[in-house]
Amino acid sequence: MRVLLQLCSMIALLGLPMACSAVPGTSRDRLDLLPRSTVDAMGREAFADIRASGKVIDQGRQVQRVRRVARRVIEAGKRRYPGAGLEGYNWEVVLIDDESANAFALPGGRIGVHTGLLPVAQNDDGLAIILGHEVAHVLAGHSGERLSQHLLIVGGTVLGAMAIGDDDETTREVTLAAMGIGTQLGIVLPYSRLHESEADELGLFIAAEAGYDPDQAIGLWHRMARESAGRDIEFLSTHPDPHHRIEHLRALLPEARSIRDQAHRNGGVVR
Repeated sequence: MRVLLQLCSMIALLGLPMACSAVPGTSRDRLDLLPRSTVDAMGREAFADIRASGKVIDQGRQVQRVRRVARRVIEAGKRRYPGAGLEGYNWEVVLIDDESANAFALPGGRIGVHTGLLPVAQNDDGLAIILGHEVAHVLAGHSGERLSQHLLIVGGTVLGAMAIGDDDETTREVTLAAMGIGTQLGIVLPYSRLHESEADELGLFIAAEAGYDPDQAIGLWHRMARESAGRDIEFLSTHPDPHHRIEHLRALLPEARSIRDQAHRNGGVVR
């Protein structure tokens, strides 16, 4: 909350319109300076670049499987969080010929799954949990929030440079470097980890709403942790520590199981 207040103060200093809204499902206040249409257009442009790479696979059994699971996850997200930003898209889902264990969902209704992710996911439940996580980033507007933060960071740095304009060159360089480090550690990375944890929670509930087994999340993230072994320590990482991530998910399992069971009782699972 302190960081959000600092960012909102910076908005006032820069003369930008105040735009803080609540994240669906968590009610966290988020920074939201850019219109959805702008962020969506950027997502579609990025996806067009991915398509132009020549690595997109449009046909085959695995493509159909990925699209089937993605469709269930998207429809579940719409049911669970109606009016929250998943509607109004002609969702496009592709498989990408890439050995890395990765997937993404871009603003504007675009989803990509790397072929290297499928062995790590192992089954449809694992794939649904990953896709739920990625769709949750879109639902929560994380891309727009990160862009808004970046806009303020750039503006704040400009203001800082103006404020120390009369200092000698060495002092200015040291001050600006310190501002950059403080911004990175104090704003960008913590919010990145917050976004990942938020997507874990919302994504698990979305996958459960789609009728998939939320208990599969524990084994999945153990496998993902092995895939990402050797990465940076948590303090300097944009992702939560694997142990903390798994324990967070474990604590959410009772609610997720209840969501799955209720979805099956309601007959709302889209096959």
